[in-house]
Amino acid sequence: MFGRMGGAMIERDDGRVSSIDPQEAFRRGIKGGEFATDRGSGLAEEAAPFGAGANEAVLLALRRLPGLTDPQAAYETGRALRLIVRLFDQAGAPDRVGRQFIDNLAGAVVVDHMRRRSRPWGAADTVDMFAEMYARILGSDPNDIGRIRRAVMDYAVSPQQRDHDGGRLGALFRRRRARNSAG
Repeated sequence: MFGRMGGAMIERDDGRVSSIDPQEAFRRGIKGGEFATDRGSGLAEEAAPFGAGANEAVLLALRRLPGLTDPQAAYETGRALRLIVRLFDQAGAPDRVGRQFIDNLAGAVVVDHMRRRSRPWGAADTVDMFAEMYARILGSDPNDIGRIRRAVMDYAVSPQQRDHDGGRLGALFRRRRARNSAG
């Protein structure tokens, strides 16, 4: 990866050129905006902060995630993180849960970047981290983990999928939490 980061054009290893900064792409992902690079964003395209739960409010306050290098991967990481924190909110998790996940994610992205892997950090890495945490906290039912992994990945890589698609996952999350806290 080379080129100017934080501004105009970024030339990627595969020869393609992107005109969007990875951090801007990440912010568009967490706010539910489009990845499109050919038009600016206006007020109508911003997420409504008053509708956010405690964890989503923590996410919307985030301005950057160091170590992200590819705009498309950064955007998809932002979308995955958006659905993850919404699941935390639907499950009634306090804001410290989202804050801790975001802190752990930031550390993992930076370490991954420092290792200079040939591929950038993306949605799959973020979803894997979430699935690992989910399994430790709520149990390791492979069917539940697989459903959650697929749903979050589908949301992350498909901008056409709307924000309400996490509702069924939120119900699964709440049932698993209730089942594990009862015993």
